[in-house]
Amino acid sequence: MRDSTSLRDQLSRRQYAQLLAGVGAVGLAGCPSGSGGDSTDEPEETDDPAATPTATPTDEADGSETDSGTESPTPLGEPATDVVRVFQANSPDVFDGNVWAPQDNTTGIAFMTDLQAVRNVHTRQMAYSGVEFETPWKPRTDSVSVMTWYSGYEVDAPYDVYETHDDRATYWNGDPLDAEARETHFHVDYFQAGNKFTEDTAFTQEAASQWEYHWWNTDGSDGLPDDAQAEHVLASQAAPNDGDMPIHPDFTQPYLEQYQDASSTDEVSSVTDELVSDRISLQRLMENGWGSGPYEIRSEDGIGSAELTLRLRDEAAAEAGDTATAHPNAANTNVPKLAIQWGDGERRQTLASNGALDLNGNIVAPNGLYSRETLPDHMQELTRWLRSEGGDKWRLNWNNPHLQNLWVRRALVAAVDWNAAGANGWGDARSVPIENHTYMLDAQSQSVFSGEFLDSLHAWPMESDTEAAAEYLRRGGYSKQGGQWVDATGNPATIDVIFPSSIADYAGAAQTIRANLSNFGFGVNFSSQGWSTWSNNLRADNGLNYDSSVFWHGYGEPFNYYNSSAGWVSGSLVMGKADAPTQRVDPDTETDAQGKPLQVEIPSEVGSIEAPDEAGIDPDLSDGEEINLASIVHEIREPGATEEEIQELYRKCARYYNYYLPHFVFHQYNWGAWGNVRDFEWPDPGHRGFDFERGFGISTALILGGLVEASYDTEFQLPE
Repeated sequence: MRDSTSLRDQLSRRQYAQLLAGVGAVGLAGCPSGSGGDSTDEPEETDDPAATPTATPTDEADGSETDSGTESPTPLGEPATDVVRVFQANSPDVFDGNVWAPQDNTTGIAFMTDLQAVRNVHTRQMAYSGVEFETPWKPRTDSVSVMTWYSGYEVDAPYDVYETHDDRATYWNGDPLDAEARETHFHVDYFQAGNKFTEDTAFTQEAASQWEYHWWNTDGSDGLPDDAQAEHVLASQAAPNDGDMPIHPDFTQPYLEQYQDASSTDEVSSVTDELVSDRISLQRLMENGWGSGPYEIRSEDGIGSAELTLRLRDEAAAEAGDTATAHPNAANTNVPKLAIQWGDGERRQTLASNGALDLNGNIVAPNGLYSRETLPDHMQELTRWLRSEGGDKWRLNWNNPHLQNLWVRRALVAAVDWNAAGANGWGDARSVPIENHTYMLDAQSQSVFSGEFLDSLHAWPMESDTEAAAEYLRRGGYSKQGGQWVDATGNPATIDVIFPSSIADYAGAAQTIRANLSNFGFGVNFSSQGWSTWSNNLRADNGLNYDSSVFWHGYGEPFNYYNSSAGWVSGSLVMGKADAPTQRVDPDTETDAQGKPLQVEIPSEVGSIEAPDEAGIDPDLSDGEEINLASIVHEIREPGATEEEIQELYRKCARYYNYYLPHFVFHQYNWGAWGNVRDFEWPDPGHRGFDFERGFGISTALILGGLVEASYDTEFQLPE
């Protein structure tokens, strides 16, 4: 067994650039007034693992430590508002809390469930039940303790994970939200996926006790595959802060029993048909008390066509005989109501412009989705950070003869102005060029590797360098004839760039790539495609019918980058063969699905880009170190390696990417949140209260954790 401090928590090396950017950017938008904190204080949350609470539940199960503050010496009066308003792209007439429904209409359910855990947006570290926040913006208390559903976990590598849940967690109706409810939910999920009569599979989860959940990988017994995993991989999969929360057993238990009683595939299909069509409407959620979290739907009067009003599950309501069962996080806030505004993107824009939203995820930037010109003065940016799992790359298919050439890939990367590609696609403020070319986004690069190692890698140009690009092409055996580059056999240098028409941001980036390369003399066929056409063209089992594409990029863990997958959605370093028995590449595989050789040489000197002229697909280096990518991505996930051994495997993957540029990761996103600084008090810029999110939402974490505080006045500092 081990404690909850995983390998990723111990690898942090650098102060994060995104922390500094976040603190600096906020001041431009205007800071909330009256927070009670000193704005010159250093941010509490850094890359120091010790600064983030680990998975240790609080000693006070009743949440009494949240009331540790002293009362104000003068009366506070009435808060400026009693409701916080957010937006969700859904509507009450189609809302469905059934996660197995064929159409995903669950949007908004996250505000009606407990926080699973909270994750630091900079370091990727998780914090669990009992995480303590100093709260200088709250006049009633000096700090609050936030309850999350997960209170900790232990890993027993190479197969077992034990996760504990806070025993204060309940559904709205007071029933325990425990490990037993979780087992029932995920057992239904297992059967719904078609596994009732499937060979070589098993349900590998159980409620070890009411509040402890045990799941495991198969160990090779009973004819099932041996799926031993490294400790750091298992730890990364434990205690997530996103995903489905268990639906109440009153809903799931009858389906579980039907699945267990089914004696044929037809009977299983019949149960599944009934399950997926069984809608959990807002009315049904309210009537049965099946939600969780600190806010509940208490009356059908609160369910409107444009707005849903939820009320705090606090002690006062419970004592008054209301339906509320008090929630530990209810004591943290003075905002008794939560209003979810429903609609589409156009309505969100209208509500934002009218000042009808109080908290929203995004940055406030010129020419952005939300700008200073489109928002009222009292709506101001609160925080900004690098989206550590959000970025994009130029995906290259080595089955194209031009792209097989090492010097061509380098030349194309050098010829494009990647700053412009990001700005034209996402806007200057939201696109941040990559600094560390490791195949990971900078957030992970800077947490996994030492500064010395990152500084030793080659820095590929992020602005167009056509002189370097021309030299690279000449070294690759190309020459220029009449303004057009041709290869050694006289074939014009031309590739395709495709992108999905449904992602508008990709159009600006792809157009920039085309314009830059065309001006450079390298032909580009430009194609905007419908989603199904585009995605099918990227599939290995359809022959990888493309040359290059703009494609998303980003993972929470370094080993997900340095992995192999046959899935077209994968951003892994090695693309597994479509007909492989598993998604993981076999260590004996010689080439991946894109034709990349997996046994190659990298320079012994880190950061060197020296290679023979006309190097070809697999250059023979004069001072090279031979590596086997198939073995490396396999070894990273194999149990038994030390932390330093894993680090060395990571470094080899980074060196391979830095030298060969199999694809090119060019930027990651700026992200943040803005809010109402007239009616609410928020943490100061840089305060660790802004560092944690649920899934992709700081808004959800602030509200469900009770960190939102209504002001006792309506004065605020105007934005600069």
